[in-house]
Amino acid sequence: MGNIISGAARAFPDTKIPLEEEFFRNVIEVCGSIYRGEPPWAYVKRSGLYGKGERRIAQMGCAKVLCDSLASLTFSSQADIFCKSPAQQEYALRILQENGFWEKAPAFFSRAYALGGGAMKIYIDGGRVSVDYISAEDFIPTGSGRGGICEGIFGSRFLRGGREFALFERHGMKGGHAVIDRRLFEMKGGSLSCEIPVEEVFGGLSERSEYPSMDVPMFAYFRPAGDNNLSEGSLLGLSCFANCTDTLKALDIAFDSFSREFVLGRKRIIVPSSCIRTVVDPDTGRISRYFDADDEVYQALKCDEEQELKITDNTCELRVSEHVEAINALLDILCFQAGLSSGTLSFNSSAGLRTAAEVKSMETRTEITMQTNRCLAAELIENAVRCIIRCGQMCGALPLEEVNVRVAFSDRQTVDRDEIIDRNIRLVEAGLISRVSAVMAALECSEEDAVRELEKIEKERSLLK
Repeated sequence: MGNIISGAARAFPDTKIPLEEEFFRNVIEVCGSIYRGEPPWAYVKRSGLYGKGERRIAQMGCAKVLCDSLASLTFSSQADIFCKSPAQQEYALRILQENGFWEKAPAFFSRAYALGGGAMKIYIDGGRVSVDYISAEDFIPTGSGRGGICEGIFGSRFLRGGREFALFERHGMKGGHAVIDRRLFEMKGGSLSCEIPVEEVFGGLSERSEYPSMDVPMFAYFRPAGDNNLSEGSLLGLSCFANCTDTLKALDIAFDSFSREFVLGRKRIIVPSSCIRTVVDPDTGRISRYFDADDEVYQALKCDEEQELKITDNTCELRVSEHVEAINALLDILCFQAGLSSGTLSFNSSAGLRTAAEVKSMETRTEITMQTNRCLAAELIENAVRCIIRCGQMCGALPLEEVNVRVAFSDRQTVDRDEIIDRNIRLVEAGLISRVSAVMAALECSEEDAVRELEKIEKERSLLK
């Protein structure tokens, strides 16, 4: 990942690149490997008499679970987009739909939480507006303004005609309009080789593009809430688990011990030596000793004491509850470090899953964290939609007029249906609401449908009497 720093410095020597190479290498790269399931502690030395080399420990993958949970909480309800012009709103929604925003948003936010940020790059390809989803490892923010990050460098690699290339794009604002500079390099041996003209690979694309009518950056940046305490003054965000790596390691150690408990605790019996047989390998001549568990015939064995023939069960008791309690304690610590309420992540199923309605019903740390990140997510979508509309105006798909965008997350929550039904039953029994209102809430139907349903219920009761 640190290659983007050196590559960007070579592509744009006149640009002041932030001194973030150490942060990329020690934080973003490490968090990326943990998120992908390849943490630094993934392998441990084998133990035992014949243990040689290393073995891969069993992992819980809590880093990805945490990022997916935060992404789900951020995007658990519908994001409603409002534009001043109905034509602009319809156009923006269509472009987002064509580029799979609603399907890709959860994965985008999950990686953004894992790596400390992400960007949505807007571009025009063949007269059509397109959206590219960029992770933090491929983007360097180089400047900020009143509206957030407004300048940055994107790095990407691709294959074309059997050759590998690296493209660097510098996005910025000059004179109140967007400007993009591009540099293209051929890759050899995993490193940048020679610079080649952009037009040689991308026909019709120049090394510099200016957009006089584009008064906003052609990208939108999302940075998770919270201060980057590992790089003071940095424009880069921080992974949601960058300060929790010790807890994640402890969780994997506990889960590995829990998994090996079933291996080491397999059924074992102690048998007298006279019951052990030997067999010779005809190829190697090696003698192996074994106990024939399938032997069901009588055997004449020489022994002085009856106790010598006794077969003893020496199976160890599995410590399941102790491991579960330890893992849940570590999960509570992880929730505390990540700004979530205790019990948001749970290893057992008895506690159940917290629904979004339960989170909304109380002022918890999870609710505060969710609302803070939702505000930043709404800002990301607003900036992206504003850029999409401006690009549509450049392409002639929309008339030139003022752009006014607002994004709000609706209060519609993913609730537990059983919880809704139980609550309405209790309200009816207490005489606080009518049966019609309870049926409307439980079945999500109109008043007419609720009345007809109650009439059917009364008719069935009369027939059963």
